[in-house]
Amino acid sequence: MDRRQFIGALAAGVIGTAAGCLSGIDDMTTFSAAPARVSEEAAAEAGYEYRGTRRRVDEERVGGEDIEATSYVSTYDRAIDLPAEQFGDEPVRSGVFGVLTTPQVRVGDADFNPVSDLSNREIADRIQDHYAGLTIERAVGGRALEALGERFSFQTYGGTATLQDEYEADIVLDIVQRDHEDDHIVVAAVYPAADVVPGETARIDTLVRGLEHYDDLEVDLVEDGADGGEE
Repeated sequence: MDRRQFIGALAAGVIGTAAGCLSGIDDMTTFSAAPARVSEEAAAEAGYEYRGTRRRVDEERVGGEDIEATSYVSTYDRAIDLPAEQFGDEPVRSGVFGVLTTPQVRVGDADFNPVSDLSNREIADRIQDHYAGLTIERAVGGRALEALGERFSFQTYGGTATLQDEYEADIVLDIVQRDHEDDHIVVAAVYPAADVVPGETARIDTLVRGLEHYDDLEVDLVEDGADGGEE
């Protein structure tokens, strides 16, 4: 699975279809989410590599005012040993994890957030629409765990993904949404299903439990199109 497609799906696919553009307007009220990422200890335990954080700025008109909203998406991936008869002996970067933070905007009596009105299924559909080779079929369950002092309740979907542009494998898509402080958080993960690679769900849970989210959090900002590391 392509990390950069996943970034586009989670950021542009979810936010971009909801936010407008008011380019050229100078007098705007600005709102910014705090970035989120996984602690180095949790990422190391899960075996996932941090691929940087991208910043996205959208413009909208809320409560009669022009506003600018800054969101962040941090991504991770993991090289996973897949069945050698199909994928060869080299690990494939087939586990991808992302955390998106968007600001909760209030102007007068009007509220705005580019994501919070979307259901988990709508987010899953938009990720599928922006992620070539990914097909999300149905909800297959869920689970809950504690992170950031809150209860995170996952919705899990089953589907298929094309790996190495040739082989189709069963995958899982986990999605969870949660308000935290003044932001709305979306966590999404795509990884091989248990019948392909056992135990990957536990790694995702480790990443979620290791989430950090606050204003002065240090992140590695990368531009769109940057690799953020070796493939």
